[in-house]
Amino acid sequence: MSGELFAPDSNAPGMLVTIDGPNGSGKTSLTAAVAAELRRGGAAIHSTHQPSSGELGRMARAEEAELRGRALACLVAADRHQQVEGELARHLAAGEIVLCDRYIESSLVLQSLDAVEIDFIVAINSGIRRPDLRIRLKADAATIHRRLASRQPDPGRRFERSAAGERELSLYEDADRLLADEYDLPAMVFDTTDTEAVEVGARAAALIRERRAAKDG
Repeated sequence: MSGELFAPDSNAPGMLVTIDGPNGSGKTSLTAAVAAELRRGGAAIHSTHQPSSGELGRMARAEEAELRGRALACLVAADRHQQVEGELARHLAAGEIVLCDRYIESSLVLQSLDAVEIDFIVAINSGIRRPDLRIRLKADAATIHRRLASRQPDPGRRFERSAAGERELSLYEDADRLLADEYDLPAMVFDTTDTEAVEVGARAAALIRERRAAKDG
């Protein structure tokens, strides 16, 4: 794999934690549960998501149904760079633990589903911040399909409509191996097939506390 994906800069005094996984695996629920658990312990937390709530992020969400391939990949990457250099940098500089619902792993999967080459995805995201901890959720296809079927359908969420396929789940495994093998960024994996994501919130929060203590030490 060519190209440097992550910048060498440290996130200190803050800590960047990313949470990725297929639609329906429980990312948003876990992010909220972890934030609540850490705040109860007195930690300063900033929760966010990608695409962001900024103008580019709102555009990426609004245009998901229409944009395809490299066009959408570039828009998502532009939003990520803007968020990393602005919102994330500010909160990390303030010493906060930043929890980000979706990060580069999601782009490696979703843009691959749109037939964008991995080298291109890496190139346009080059220079983003390296997470201090990468959390990955997984669940079997039947469980994800059942959870998504229970949601109010949103015709604009193209990737969610096509979720739970074996190719998507396989691409998450590929992205996980790429980040672990090529960029020395293994994930802590939680399987939510038989467990709701909120139920692993305390375990994930404990892991973050351990990593934060080691980082500060």
